[in-house]
Amino acid sequence: MNSVTTVLRNATVVDGTGEPGVRADVAFRDGVIVAVGAIGHDPSAVEVDLAGLVLAPGFVDIHTHYDAQVSWDATLSPSSWHGVTTVVQGNCGFGVAPVRIGDRDLAMETLSLVEGMRLDTLQAGLRWEYETFPEYLDMLRRLPKSINIAAMVPHTPLRIFVMGEDAAFSRAATGDERREMQRLLREAMDAGAIGFSTSQALSHHGPHGRPVPSRFADVDELRALLEVLADVGRGIAEITYGDILEIEDCARLSKETGVRITWGSVLPGLFGPPGAAIEMLERGKSVEGGDLWPQTSTRFITTLHSMKNPNTWARVPTHQDVIGSSVDVQMPIYADRAWRERVIAEGQALCETTNFLDHDMDWWFERTSVVETERHKDLIGVTLLELGKKRGEHPFHTMIELALEENLETRFQTRSRATYDELRALVQDRRAILGAHDGGAHVDMLCDACFPTYTLRYWVREEGALTVEEAVYRLAGQPAEIFGLTDRGFIRPGLAADLVAFDPATVGETDFERVYDFPADGDRLISRARGIHHTWVAGIPIVTNGELLVDACPGAVISA
Repeated sequence: MNSVTTVLRNATVVDGTGEPGVRADVAFRDGVIVAVGAIGHDPSAVEVDLAGLVLAPGFVDIHTHYDAQVSWDATLSPSSWHGVTTVVQGNCGFGVAPVRIGDRDLAMETLSLVEGMRLDTLQAGLRWEYETFPEYLDMLRRLPKSINIAAMVPHTPLRIFVMGEDAAFSRAATGDERREMQRLLREAMDAGAIGFSTSQALSHHGPHGRPVPSRFADVDELRALLEVLADVGRGIAEITYGDILEIEDCARLSKETGVRITWGSVLPGLFGPPGAAIEMLERGKSVEGGDLWPQTSTRFITTLHSMKNPNTWARVPTHQDVIGSSVDVQMPIYADRAWRERVIAEGQALCETTNFLDHDMDWWFERTSVVETERHKDLIGVTLLELGKKRGEHPFHTMIELALEENLETRFQTRSRATYDELRALVQDRRAILGAHDGGAHVDMLCDACFPTYTLRYWVREEGALTVEEAVYRLAGQPAEIFGLTDRGFIRPGLAADLVAFDPATVGETDFERVYDFPADGDRLISRARGIHHTWVAGIPIVTNGELLVDACPGAVISA
């Protein structure tokens, strides 16, 4: 730090509390805010004129999966483009640490299958300079970063590290294994982890179609790991929905252990008809004494998917024949109509007994259409259900036939089943926290990491569902408070100078574009930002006049 004071002038300061914005100056020095208000002229200070802009605390994205991407992308894009200055990674029980040398391939295969990361990208880009979680944190500290990272300890690699592959993928932990996991979690928390995450989601399958290891945990195992956070006296647990715990069970577990839990998640359309997500939120918040914070998205989640990476169908037993396989292996399997009929029959049975495809295969195909294609441009926007009817065949056959004609490069879009009214109600409800946007995961299928600028454009400027002040609270102050980041999230003296200046009249996100800028020519969807004029992390500019400064790397590993 060079101890030069920077003074930001003429902005409307929206401080993250939700209170009305005020015209004020903000000064920072050595990475810390030193004054807010009317600040006199200092000839030695650097001054930045923010006339016409809103100055807010940097946004906090609590649900990302940048655990691998940070190895090759110091910018942690697209989050850094959209005013985010801190991300929480290691969500849903998945990550790249702790991992023994002999389990590295297994870790990459699991991430590829459950979080949609290309295996060849992981193989080419991941740095393996560690085995334990503290060693991973040390590597994170060494790596250049545009923005800050807070890291959760993921349950699946923790189980494999302690139990070995066969046991982790087949049973609950023994008492000795629970105690060893507790020891390692405590060690990670002491080293700077922010909490612990796990998943029970039925959609999460690892290599060979097996449920991921965290799904084999029992309540005793989860309780034992939460007790570590209680003993340490800080940190948060993220628990993703599944069979063993309903949302009210998590609230009671929070009450019992005294540990704050964030529930992933209450997304409209994911758990049933309109109103189901709100009803789930009500159940979770009805437990008196529970410290539970369900996550919700601000976006109508829409996925773009191909049959090369058919994660949507991972729960169908027969579909395991192609999951994680090369195109050369997949093509002849897909061409077998008898194989497809087995997938259709098994999928229909799952729809009738589980929430697979939202309980309704026809409706899923009615919401799914061709979106990226070279040979079928005349079919873009036409639903697969309609195309199947015209061809006199099940729409699954239609989807496969179209994909086969383009070596599985065709991409299909599935629209969200969320209703506007329910999503608006959740976005406005302070009992939920904005999360579940999955930055760094499923990068070829979606890009919801643009949610801060989307929220400011859509829900604030266009829909009027939130004021600027309320949106900034939900994007910065609230997540910082709930995740225990007491040194940021607000604009006040003594806090970190993580700040973003944006134009409320133009802020927003660009349309999606597909780029091939990851290792091994990995592709991803990106959305760039509009109206983000300046971003500072620890007082260092990372965005100036709308341009990302790729060599500016003031980000740090932070903890509660």
